[in-house]
Amino acid sequence: EPRALAAALAEAVERAGGVIRARSRVQALTVDRDRVTGVRLAGGELLPADSVVVAAGAWSAKLEGLPVSARVPVRPVKGQILRLRDPRGPGLVNRTIRTPDAYLVPRPDGGYVLGASVEERGWDSAPTAGGVFELIRDLSEVIPGVLELEIGEIGVGLRPGSPDNLPSIGPGLMAGLHWATGHYRNGILLTPLTADLMAAALVGEPLPEWATAVDPRRFARLEAAR
Repeated sequence: EPRALAAALAEAVERAGGVIRARSRVQALTVDRDRVTGVRLAGGELLPADSVVVAAGAWSAKLEGLPVSARVPVRPVKGQILRLRDPRGPGLVNRTIRTPDAYLVPRPDGGYVLGASVEERGWDSAPTAGGVFELIRDLSEVIPGVLELEIGEIGVGLRPGSPDNLPSIGPGLMAGLHWATGHYRNGILLTPLTADLMAAALVGEPLPEWATAVDPRRFARLEAAR
């Protein structure tokens, strides 16, 4: 359950002595010569830091302060998702069901999550009848009983997609800059892996060879090779 996980992680950070500045929107990264030195909040407050991790999802590339060449290319990919409930109680399915176009995940409280559309619609975040219809239609071809479920919530999110649809995890092109973005459809699934790679990068440990596939600097190398 992503919402429960996010709350648990926030609690763990605070128990470890970390400070979470909720609803403090970052306006820009601050830069001194070729090094990122912190962030500036929307209200003007400056927060200095030896290292800054950009984990702003689909908005990662929109943060001000960085030269274009130092940014990771990230685009928003719209996704619609349904939270459903069965008035008859749990039991329709007891495991995750995946089809080529949709999935259904049972929850411990007896509810279900049906997702998720993939739409290249820019920054549009409005739920649509067409998106809901397609999700229900695709899943009902495998599990007809889904048509009897009640809609509890229609959610819309913007995933961070990259040109190769792989995440960007690790050091950036500027000193003090790190990225953890571009996870596309697998953000919650890649949470442990992202945490391990970022922890290693922040203390200066070399990343494993396989992690070159998610090196944020790969886009600059591709551009230079053209």
